[in-house]
Amino acid sequence: MQRTLKFAAVCFVVTGLLASSSIHAGAATIAEVAEKIKSLKPEERIGYLLKGAQAEGEMVYYGTLPIDEFLPLARVFNQRYRSIALQHYFSPRDGILSRTLTEARAGRHAFDVVQVDLSYGYQLLNANLVQSYAIPGANRFFDGTYDPAGAWHSMYYLTTALIYNANAVKAEQAPKNYDDLLQPAWKGKMLFDPEAGYILAAMEAAWGREKAVAYLGRLAKQDISYRRGGTLTTQVVSSGEYPIGIAINGETSAAIREKGAPLGFKVLAPVIVKPEGLFVAKNAPHPHAALLFAEWVLSEEAQSFLATTLGKGSAMKGARSKFKEFQLKPDFVVSPKLGANLQSYIRDFRKIMGAP
Repeated sequence: MQRTLKFAAVCFVVTGLLASSSIHAGAATIAEVAEKIKSLKPEERIGYLLKGAQAEGEMVYYGTLPIDEFLPLARVFNQRYRSIALQHYFSPRDGILSRTLTEARAGRHAFDVVQVDLSYGYQLLNANLVQSYAIPGANRFFDGTYDPAGAWHSMYYLTTALIYNANAVKAEQAPKNYDDLLQPAWKGKMLFDPEAGYILAAMEAAWGREKAVAYLGRLAKQDISYRRGGTLTTQVVSSGEYPIGIAINGETSAAIREKGAPLGFKVLAPVIVKPEGLFVAKNAPHPHAALLFAEWVLSEEAQSFLATTLGKGSAMKGARSKFKEFQLKPDFVVSPKLGANLQSYIRDFRKIMGAP
């Protein structure tokens, strides 16, 4: 069936993008556009960006948001801004970072915005590929979920949650805090990700290093089994092989519950969120379109769509979530600051837990 959508499908080889990726001589840079709109009123600001974006004709998005979720988001954008095509390059996290950094080293400027796991976004910052852009009204978002200087924003996030098999564990019996995991009843019945170093970082921030290490040492004596990745843990818990998974991405697993999986969730304190960061390219080939998209995707309209339709966590205060159990104020944000030290935390976590 022929589509009339104003955006492109996923493309793994983007030859067309490369042909149009260079910034035309004499065209405004994104830094110049960002400076220009600082003094404009909100309506003037959007009008100025829209006029420039219409002349540019497209915006290039590199991100880990799957195509079946990107396309509905793009439809909503194009209902408001019809003449701007959204080009989407999809890949898992490592593919996005590899392509972005490789193109930059080659002097190719093909992308306008990048969406990637915030804790790994420090690589883009270290490579000097990001244009700082402080959106108006950033205080609408929870502290810690955006950079005050505008280097990064949380497009959406995923909430760390405990998952349990609802056929094997009643809601009132499920652990409600980390101390509950030390009960004898759960010994040999729990799964953990061996690379959950961010858990150690969050506990350290909330409790102090000594208490965090001591707690994990006690938890390690509970005969924990290990599975790498939340998807596999969710499958195993759904099957009933293990009744509890200690830490998964809540919103992602809740979508599986909607398909009939017998799953329940508890969010343990400290409340941890892992944002998908939005980074605007320093050498964006379509600067007006890049900033227009950034402002839109961080608007109430787009954040509401991401939260209620796509089931993502929103860092916007008061945003209503499709999955109410995750509609919480975060205590700890997995940010680029942690990202630079994440491997160290993973090594320490595995050593403390005795994880393979």
